[in-house]
Amino acid sequence: MTDSINPSNAGFDAVFDKKKSIIYGVVLGLISFILGLIVLFVVKDLNSFWGVMSMSFIVNTGIFVVISALFSFSLRKANGGYWSFSIALKSIFMMLAISTIISTIGTQVYVNFVNPTLQETVVKHTINVTIEYMEKNNVPDEVIDSKIAELEKQVDAIGKITLGQIFKGLAITLLFQFVFALLLSALSKREKPVLVQPTK
Repeated sequence: MTDSINPSNAGFDAVFDKKKSIIYGVVLGLISFILGLIVLFVVKDLNSFWGVMSMSFIVNTGIFVVISALFSFSLRKANGGYWSFSIALKSIFMMLAISTIISTIGTQVYVNFVNPTLQETVVKHTINVTIEYMEKNNVPDEVIDSKIAELEKQVDAIGKITLGQIFKGLAITLLFQFVFALLLSALSKREKPVLVQPTK
């Protein structure tokens, strides 16, 4: 009789490689930190309203998602090309969590100590671009005033962020990263088939 495949034993030899997840997480965190800075420096000189509004999503979200997916499949490849959903989830979430912590700490240190005026400049520029766009499109004054008040609160909050607020924001981000890890795990899961010895 010919050999058969036993799916119940699939992926039995897959392992959770913490070291590779940590390395990928550090690299992804540095990339995310750099992407965040790029957004800040580009937005502060961008005069297009839609450019300002979409820049963060395209760079911080779009590029991050693509790189995270590539890294997830690279982790699977490093694991022999196969891994179960649970191994994938542990590996990917560890990578994303480390990345989030590094990029968050790096950004906070940069905007609060290295270049403390950058964030305020970006928010004020965003206010000016938003007002100009709304006025060109005949948006009612009360709507403009409401949006300005909302953005001015962001200006006032700059430099007053507490450790508690940072940890709260980090916790929320990690929750979203866990959901993202679930999605990437489902997409990258590949069980390893195991050949069963032929019966006589």
